[in-house]
Amino acid sequence: MNRMSVAICSILAAKISTSETSQLGSESKYMHKLLRLVRSKKESGTVDITMKFTLSALWNLTDESPTTCAVFLQEGGLALFLEVLKTFPGEAAVETKVLGLINNIAEVPDLRLFLLQPSFIAILRGLLHSKQIDVSYFAAGIMAHLAAEGNHAWTNCEVPRAIILQELGDVVISWDPPEGEMVAYRSFYPFISLLACNDAPQVQLWAVWAIHHVCTKNPQRYCPMLEVEQGSAMLNSMWADSSVDPRVREICGHIRSLLG
Repeated sequence: MNRMSVAICSILAAKISTSETSQLGSESKYMHKLLRLVRSKKESGTVDITMKFTLSALWNLTDESPTTCAVFLQEGGLALFLEVLKTFPGEAAVETKVLGLINNIAEVPDLRLFLLQPSFIAILRGLLHSKQIDVSYFAAGIMAHLAAEGNHAWTNCEVPRAIILQELGDVVISWDPPEGEMVAYRSFYPFISLLACNDAPQVQLWAVWAIHHVCTKNPQRYCPMLEVEQGSAMLNSMWADSSVDPRVREICGHIRSLLG
């Protein structure tokens, strides 16, 4: 019964609107039950279909839902997920879903402080260099959002923001494009603030790489979305600006070609 219920929840959470997922996910009782399932699987050292569906459900429920992300944190979800990463090292299916959810939290400026902790940053730096590109991709996404907060936010993290930015840029340019679509986005709005991060080209680099990836793999969905949400205008401005990092401008040019 647990497996069936969680599977249905996971599928529905990916299909319904953002307002509906927020309404569902903001109920503490549901969050508590889902986290309890994850905790039981962690304690038994089990990665089965129920575990994967539960992680997917939590990932989908927190997608572009700051309220649900806050409830996840209030219910102790972050501490639990860090334990999950330590319990199942190298389990790419688990790492991807865990990092995907934490990426949703990192998209919320008011919640980034919860992630800017030395213990989490240490784990994240290791996962950034994963040989699994989807694991590396989501780790990089979290780093990009956290780095966008500026130097002042990194004073307690033991690692200077400059080093994090260097690692982020090096990893992004090392990726070979994957064959399939790694991720689905409801909108490009979380990327806008990253594109405007003029003091950190590595942050912009991750953002344009991500936009180019989904526009290449699913142009029918994402190219019109980029136009409607004014992302294309911002990318055009960056492409035309000689002060923008050449690597970023190059990818902006590739995206322009896709838009026609």
